[in-house]
Amino acid sequence: MKPEKRIHKRIKPKGLRAGLIFNSEQQEIALDADIIDISYTGIRVKLKQPIATDLTGNIRINMLLPESNTPFCVHGILKHQPSNDECGLHYVDHLHGSIDDLMFECVELDETTVLIKTT
Repeated sequence: MKPEKRIHKRIKPKGLRAGLIFNSEQQEIALDADIIDISYTGIRVKLKQPIATDLTGNIRINMLLPESNTPFCVHGILKHQPSNDECGLHYVDHLHGSIDDLMFECVELDETTVLIKTT
């Protein structure tokens, strides 16, 4: 296993879904996906339908923030694709700090987060 080079850990939100729009020179493809993990630099998703492993182009990722149900959109590029139904997307062209809202809300869904209830 490779050592983690990230400053911030990956968040693995349970039950968070996204819509992806792949824009290439030839076509536009809309896909639904489950989010596997999120970081400050990108998102890894499990696609509901497999895609070609040589797909290139820009990607728009649409989702609802888990707590506020606010629509959220980021743009990215395909960074890696280990299989035809899973891919990693790297953010591009987003405003500095805009990922903070996404990360803040997803922390509460993170499977590794332990919430301690006090009385």
